[in-house]
Amino acid sequence: MNNLINKLNDLEKETFVNLGSSKSINTLRAYKSDFHDFENFCSQFGFKSLPADPKVISLYLTDLSKNCKFSTLKRRLASINVVNKIKGFHIDINHPIIRENLIGIKRKIGTLQKGKK
Repeated sequence: MNNLINKLNDLEKETFVNLGSSKSINTLRAYKSDFHDFENFCSQFGFKSLPADPKVISLYLTDLSKNCKFSTLKRRLASINVVNKIKGFHIDINHPIIRENLIGIKRKIGTLQKGKK
Protein backbone atom coordinates (compact mmCIF):
# COMPACT_ATOMS: atom_id res chain seq x y z
CA MET A 1 0.00 0.00 0.00
CA ASN A 2 2.84 2.39 0.89
CA ASN A 3 4.50 1.59 -2.43
CA LEU A 4 1.30 2.49 -4.26
CA ILE A 5 1.04 5.84 -2.45
CA ASN A 6 4.68 6.67 -3.27
CA LYS A 7 4.10 5.85 -6.94
CA LEU A 8 0.98 8.02 -7.00
CA ASN A 9 2.89 10.93 -5.40
CA ASP A 10 5.64 10.57 -8.00
CA LEU A 11 3.08 10.61 -10.79
CA GLU A 12 1.49 13.72 -9.34
CA LYS A 13 4.85 15.52 -9.15
CA GLU A 14 5.69 14.54 -12.73
CA THR A 15 2.27 15.74 -13.90
CA PHE A 16 2.88 19.16 -12.31
CA VAL A 17 6.26 19.35 -14.06
CA ASN A 18 4.58 18.52 -17.38
CA LEU A 19 1.91 21.16 -16.82
CA GLY A 20 4.58 23.73 -16.00
CA SER A 21 6.48 22.82 -19.16
CA SER A 22 3.46 23.10 -21.44
CA LYS A 23 3.92 26.86 -21.88
CA SER A 24 7.01 29.03 -22.16
CA ILE A 25 8.13 31.03 -19.15
CA ASN A 26 7.25 34.28 -20.92
CA THR A 27 3.75 33.03 -21.73
CA LEU A 28 3.18 32.00 -18.12
CA ARG A 29 4.50 35.38 -16.96
CA ALA A 30 2.09 37.16 -19.34
CA TYR A 31 -0.85 35.06 -18.11
CA LYS A 32 0.01 35.86 -14.52
CA SER A 33 0.39 39.58 -15.18
CA ASP A 34 -2.80 39.77 -17.23
CA PHE A 35 -4.84 37.88 -14.66
CA HIS A 36 -3.42 40.03 -11.86
CA ASP A 37 -4.72 43.10 -13.71
CA PHE A 38 -8.13 41.42 -14.03
CA GLU A 39 -8.09 40.62 -10.29
CA ASN A 40 -7.36 44.27 -9.52
CA PHE A 41 -10.27 45.36 -11.70
CA CYS A 42 -12.56 42.87 -9.94
CA SER A 43 -11.50 43.92 -6.44
CA GLN A 44 -11.93 47.60 -7.34
CA PHE A 45 -15.59 47.01 -8.20
CA GLY A 46 -16.31 44.18 -5.74
CA PHE A 47 -16.51 41.35 -8.30
CA LYS A 48 -15.17 37.80 -7.99
CA SER A 49 -12.34 36.97 -10.38
CA LEU A 50 -12.82 33.21 -10.03
CA PRO A 51 -14.92 31.87 -11.57
CA ALA A 52 -15.00 34.77 -13.99
CA ASP A 53 -18.49 35.93 -14.96
CA PRO A 54 -18.99 36.80 -18.65
CA LYS A 55 -20.58 40.15 -17.73
CA VAL A 56 -17.58 41.09 -15.56
CA ILE A 57 -15.18 40.05 -18.33
CA SER A 58 -17.12 42.20 -20.77
CA LEU A 59 -16.96 45.20 -18.42
CA TYR A 60 -13.22 44.65 -17.98
CA LEU A 61 -12.64 44.53 -21.74
CA THR A 62 -14.64 47.73 -22.19
CA ASP A 63 -12.52 49.42 -19.52
CA LEU A 64 -9.32 48.23 -21.18
CA SER A 65 -10.45 49.35 -24.62
CA LYS A 66 -9.97 52.97 -23.59
CA ASN A 67 -6.18 52.58 -23.42
CA CYS A 68 -5.26 49.29 -25.10
CA LYS A 69 -5.06 47.87 -28.60
CA PHE A 70 -7.50 45.20 -29.72
CA SER A 71 -4.76 42.56 -29.78
CA THR A 72 -4.11 43.27 -26.08
CA LEU A 73 -7.80 42.74 -25.31
CA LYS A 74 -7.73 39.35 -27.02
CA ARG A 75 -4.61 38.34 -25.10
CA ARG A 76 -6.17 39.41 -21.78
CA LEU A 77 -9.27 37.38 -22.59
CA ALA A 78 -7.10 34.35 -23.39
CA SER A 79 -5.24 34.77 -20.09
CA ILE A 80 -8.47 34.95 -18.09
CA ASN A 81 -9.70 31.84 -19.88
CA VAL A 82 -6.50 29.84 -19.25
CA VAL A 83 -6.30 30.75 -15.55
CA ASN A 84 -9.95 29.80 -15.06
CA LYS A 85 -9.37 26.45 -16.80
CA ILE A 86 -6.31 25.74 -14.66
CA LYS A 87 -8.36 26.47 -11.54
CA GLY A 88 -11.09 24.07 -12.73
CA PHE A 89 -13.65 26.59 -13.94
CA HIS A 90 -15.16 26.80 -17.40
CA ILE A 91 -15.97 30.16 -18.91
CA ASP A 92 -17.58 30.58 -22.29
CA ILE A 93 -15.42 33.15 -24.04
CA ASN A 94 -17.90 33.00 -26.93
CA HIS A 95 -20.73 34.10 -24.66
CA PRO A 96 -22.81 36.68 -26.55
CA ILE A 97 -22.04 39.49 -24.09
CA ILE A 98 -18.30 38.97 -24.57
CA ARG A 99 -18.38 38.26 -28.29
CA GLU A 100 -20.70 41.14 -29.21
CA ASN A 101 -18.82 43.55 -26.96
CA LEU A 102 -15.54 42.63 -28.68
CA ILE A 103 -17.15 43.16 -32.10
CA GLY A 104 -18.33 46.61 -31.00
CA ILE A 105 -14.93 47.50 -29.57
CA LYS A 106 -13.22 46.29 -32.76
CA ARG A 107 -15.48 48.50 -34.87
CA LYS A 108 -14.86 51.44 -32.56
CA ILE A 109 -11.08 51.32 -32.10
CA GLY A 110 -10.02 49.24 -35.11
CA THR A 111 -7.38 46.55 -35.33
CA LEU A 112 -4.56 48.21 -37.21
CA GLN A 113 -1.25 46.72 -36.13
CA LYS A 114 1.88 48.81 -36.40
CA GLY A 115 5.13 46.90 -36.81
CA LYS A 116 8.47 47.99 -35.42
CA LYS A 117 10.93 49.62 -37.80
